[in-house]
Amino acid sequence: MDLIPSFSTGTWILLATSLVLLYLYGTYTHGLFKKLGIPGPTPLPFVGTALAYRKGFGTFDMDCFKKYGNMWGFYDGRQPVLAITDPDMIKAILVKECYSVFTNRRSFPAVGFMKSAISVAEDETWKRIRTLLSPTFTSGKLKEMFPIIGQYADGLVSNMKIALVRVLQNFSFKPCKETQIPVELDFQGIIQPKKPIVLKAELRDGTVSGA
Repeated sequence: MDLIPSFSTGTWILLATSLVLLYLYGTYTHGLFKKLGIPGPTPLPFVGTALAYRKGFGTFDMDCFKKYGNMWGFYDGRQPVLAITDPDMIKAILVKECYSVFTNRRSFPAVGFMKSAISVAEDETWKRIRTLLSPTFTSGKLKEMFPIIGQYADGLVSNMKIALVRVLQNFSFKPCKETQIPVELDFQGIIQPKKPIVLKAELRDGTVSGA
């Protein structure tokens, strides 16, 4: 049995051409950062640098930061992604030049009214939404919001403390009861502290008493 199929010359040429075109399609964007002189990990066809995320995105970013400095380029599949950690450059992108150059973010598939979200909208739609929202988040109005946010945050912390105390009280009660009386209590009592606890103890004479 022949290991290599006996195709005609035209079939081999067509197959080789298809493989070359497929390779070029999977890698034609991978030379962008190299042309711009931006360092970064070497991408693979189609998958880019996605295999480097196996240890987690945080580990990948820290390794790249230590190796390449404040700026590096990587690829999510065929899509180039530029990572920047320099504070001045981040301020220029997000504040100074956000209206003129960096109006769009990474494309995100959205449907319905979510297409008009400020994090998803693009071009003129984003500019219109940003213009409407900007007066709401001035420095003066943000300062007025802080006391309100702080008030409800304190209430949240207080309620969490009360709930935590109830849970811990119930938890401390359960081990004491189960170590003194050989019965097993309902574990849902920890999650629902207000749920009444029913004890059933079997006496030596075989009778059962409830409490």
